[in-house]
Amino acid sequence: MNKKILIVDDEKEIVDLLEVYLSNDGYSVYKCYNGLEAMKCIKQSQIDLAILDIMLPDENGYEIVKKLRKNPATKKLPVIMVTAKTSEIDMVKGLDIGADDYIKKPFSIIEFITRIKAVLRRTVEQPD
Repeated sequence: MNKKILIVDDEKEIVDLLEVYLSNDGYSVYKCYNGLEAMKCIKQSQIDLAILDIMLPDENGYEIVKKLRKNPATKKLPVIMVTAKTSEIDMVKGLDIGADDYIKKPFSIIEFITRIKAVLRRTVEQPD
């Protein structure tokens, strides 16, 4: 089955680039450019993984992760934060509130895809 990945970033160029690589790797890609769109998409679709920027125009990624972790329906949704916030304190904060991984921009696309596969391998149930 095709895994569904949601990309949430206000930089359209980054979203489009990631979509190309993920689609070529066989994933179904959903795109959002702010937190409100992301929450709506997560509620309406059965997303397998969310890739989430921290700095969004309406609601920051930290707040979105907190909401996801409080809701029983989305509590276990894997989240990878991808952000230009590169300080150790930002990374620790993201992981502490419930992100499964934290990738700093700019990043290697090979590392990015590998981290996605690793998170999915750990968190998404595989068929028997």
